[in-house]
Amino acid sequence: MGHTDRVSQEDFDVLRTAWEAFSAHRREDFLNLTHPDVEMVPFGAAMEGKAYRGHADLREWWEREIDANWEHFETHAEGFEDVGDRLVVFGHWVARGRTSGVDLHMPATWVVDIRDGKIARWQTFTDRDEALAAARG
Repeated sequence: MGHTDRVSQEDFDVLRTAWEAFSAHRREDFLNLTHPDVEMVPFGAAMEGKAYRGHADLREWWEREIDANWEHFETHAEGFEDVGDRLVVFGHWVARGRTSGVDLHMPATWVVDIRDGKIARWQTFTDRDEALAAARG
């Protein structure tokens, strides 16, 4: 993992701690590590041109999208890397539809911005090259 002067070890630590909280469904712990005006762009929202902004929107996303639609939803990080001034997480998500029972196992790449020691932006991509291009700006 190559570090640049623009991404600090503290930023990596914030991301790893937030990731653990998110993956363990410790939502308040996760929100405490996000900036008050955080912007989150999950894959489905990106396809619709939407984003969730602020803690209230994130709570609503969890309830309306995750809890309502998924019996089981996990994100798995396989690697953390800095790309310029952004952090990139390589991994996958696993989910089971609440009503359909369909099991999904999807590759994912997340591009994350840290500001003031907190996650300011988090976007999910299913295409690694597209995520890396977005991270490079």
